Amino acid sequence: MSVKELIIQSLDQLPQDQWQEILNFILFLRYKQNQAQVEELEDAEDLADAQVALAEDGFIPLEQVKQV
Repeated sequence: MSVKELIIQSLDQLPQDQWQEILNFILFLRYKQNQAQVEELEDAEDLADAQVALAEDGFIPLEQVKQV
């Protein structure tokens, strides 16, 4: 018997209220996964914006600002 079959067999024996808890937990995990993907995209956008800003004429690096 495969692990998948064992899990399904175990789940079939659960009462309905525990099924709802499991489904809620799965939804929570999916939400967290989606949030992580959104954050990765936002980080990539922030990095791209910073690279564009560095390439602009007249940009003063923070190190130079701190020295003044």
